[in-house]
Amino acid sequence: MSIATDLGVSEAFIGLTIVAIGTSAPELVTTLMSTIRGDRDLAIGNLIGSSVYNIVFILGVTALVKPIEVTSDLIRVDIPLMTAVAVLCIPVFVSGRRVSRLEGIGFVALYVIYLVVLLVFRT
Repeated sequence: MSIATDLGVSEAFIGLTIVAIGTSAPELVTTLMSTIRGDRDLAIGNLIGSSVYNIVFILGVTALVKPIEVTSDLIRVDIPLMTAVAVLCIPVFVSGRRVSRLEGIGFVALYVIYLVVLLVFRT
């Protein structure tokens, strides 16, 4: 991380990309393996459980240790985006109770667009 900050990359960008991808890799593998094996309930439970755990427990424990300053960029851009993605998931999960390949491609494309926007406007 010190190399990235020495190069002028913000800590928020590092957390939103490198750290997020690195810590989510085990969930990706678990979800892929459970989906391949036909355990789709485990896959969805893993994704939702991990997200709730990270937001509620990890954020809560961290704030207990030391209060966290929330930057104006996070309030202005990332929190509304996170809310929009959560709302976008509702019809995808409810309609036919199946996330199609096309919807998966859409989610991956949205994440790539998000990364590009972060690179252009935040580094």
